[in-house]
Amino acid sequence: MKPKTTTSTLLIILILCINLPTSDARIFDKIIAYVNDDVITKRRLDLVVKQRAFELQQMHRYTESEALKEAEKERSELLDRLIREMLVLEAALTLKVEVTNVEIEEHIQKYKTQFQIASDEEFKKFLNRNGLTLAAFREQLQRNLMTEKLVMGRILPRLQVRDSDVQKFFEENRDQLPTKADKVHLRKIFIAYKPSEAEKKTAYDEVKQALTNIKTDKTQFEAIARNIATKHNLNTQVGFVIETTPAEILSYPNVFLTVLSKLKAGEMSEPIEAEDGYHVFMVETRTDEKITFRHLTVPFSFSQEVIQKAKDKMQDILKKLEAGESFAKLAKLHSDDIKTKTDEGNMGTHTLTELNPIIQKIVEPLEIGKFSETLALDNGLHIYKVEDRKTPELTTQEKKQIIGILRQQLFEKEYTAYTDSLLENAYIKIKPDAVPSTETTEK
Repeated sequence: MKPKTTTSTLLIILILCINLPTSDARIFDKIIAYVNDDVITKRRLDLVVKQRAFELQQMHRYTESEALKEAEKERSELLDRLIREMLVLEAALTLKVEVTNVEIEEHIQKYKTQFQIASDEEFKKFLNRNGLTLAAFREQLQRNLMTEKLVMGRILPRLQVRDSDVQKFFEENRDQLPTKADKVHLRKIFIAYKPSEAEKKTAYDEVKQALTNIKTDKTQFEAIARNIATKHNLNTQVGFVIETTPAEILSYPNVFLTVLSKLKAGEMSEPIEAEDGYHVFMVETRTDEKITFRHLTVPFSFSQEVIQKAKDKMQDILKKLEAGESFAKLAKLHSDDIKTKTDEGNMGTHTLTELNPIIQKIVEPLEIGKFSETLALDNGLHIYKVEDRKTPELTTQEKKQIIGILRQQLFEKEYTAYTDSLLENAYIKIKPDAVPSTETTEK
């Protein structure tokens, strides 16, 4: 669609779709609904649908045909909206809401500026090309402004948003504001599943076989790693290329850090035993700024006996915590997490959104000083304690945005209530074929 055509279409729709004169339309167009002493024609509703399609194009970058198809699905709702707007206009005319010539001229100037029309004469020609006179345009603009004044006069005083409303909205929509997630200072106690020698041997034999196959053809690393992951139901990045920096590698567990810091490009590690199984790393490229590598995991298959032993130990710890014993001291005495054990389980401060989603879910509802229920993961059992948490404050701009959203929600609620009252006292008749599946209704 050419820009000039788009501009013309939008301007005509804005002016005509709500308040299209009906005298000529009664003769040349099909009437689909009656609203008190006025009527709605098919052409009039079609213009509303076109306006909605144009809005969808601007908001969602639909093609013209896609936007029109989506707008057609809303035809019934758009008819209801049109009826409500007609009733508001009728009320404004009855109440003789005043609109001055100065206000009309100001809005005409806004249209001219918006559509880059330089002179009055050019504006008149523009209107004439689209079947409008300046007098008709002014009349419809006046009616639009009367409607707006009536609605805002009745509704605007009710659009009060309190600080508590802003805070409530913030809390309920925190997941949509990741930069505003709480920061939590955590401790944890980890009780590992400790495999038997037989379980270790089974995993070791599998990883050695995988290594033998990879050494024959290193291009098969990803496929072999993914096959192992599928076999053991692992949901990780095993096999895929991982890109990182030397600085980021420092945050890896010590058991992996030691190996990754030494491997050269093209080299592969021997099996590395960790809490959850055996790991193998292969560095593909390495520079001072970037490291790319792949890795595979062969997890331990823990027996029920091993799992139950860990559960019993964790249950004893929970009883001590419930009796008031120090979480920090118990972490230092019993936790199997090498990284945090010596620091009494201290994990430091993290933004909630930085945490593993499973851990985030169990930590998020915890108050300061409270500890979580037991979280069972593949490698063992975990409990977390929130030592402190801080909620970032909203900026002035963010508060304004939330107030704007809440005022819009209030406006829609109040507008619906007001127009509902108008509908109760109006005569409305919608023809059966006005909208597909719409039944005739009378009030």
